[in-house]
Amino acid sequence: MSVAEQKGLSLLEVLIASAILSILVFGIVQSVGSLAMETKHSRDRLTASLLASGLREEILSKPLRDPNQPPVFGKEPGEYGNVRIYFDDRDDYDGLEDNPVTDLKGNPMPGMERYSRTIKILRVSEDDPQKEDKTGISRLFLYTVVVRKDGAEQTRLEWLEARP
Repeated sequence: MSVAEQKGLSLLEVLIASAILSILVFGIVQSVGSLAMETKHSRDRLTASLLASGLREEILSKPLRDPNQPPVFGKEPGEYGNVRIYFDDRDDYDGLEDNPVTDLKGNPMPGMERYSRTIKILRVSEDDPQKEDKTGISRLFLYTVVVRKDGAEQTRLEWLEARP
């Protein structure tokens, strides 16, 4: 039987085909791994966005001013720590550090142990909302909610509010 009549693949052809197949499989595995990682990051960002939006809605459900006491910016007596059930107006949330994320009564929320939320409320200049107003005259407030997972910022939610 001559070489021209032989059927089948040579060892060199098998090695080349194996190398090409290995490169393709490696590329596919790497793509799937990247997709899984991106899905995890997207899920983390979505969770953080929901936590920030939930806190925003909670804040906006409160009156602008304390209904029971003369107006004082920040927490009044009896409003302490992260027990938000006692917060009775919006500025009580200033300086809140919710770590880990808790419910209104201050109980940690299941599955949220790695997340934290902070909120800062600043009186800002009506002419330039990027600048803090230290005169106490401005009626414009900037709210900033930051949500972190394992210390890394996942989302930041900001809004302005003008008070009468």
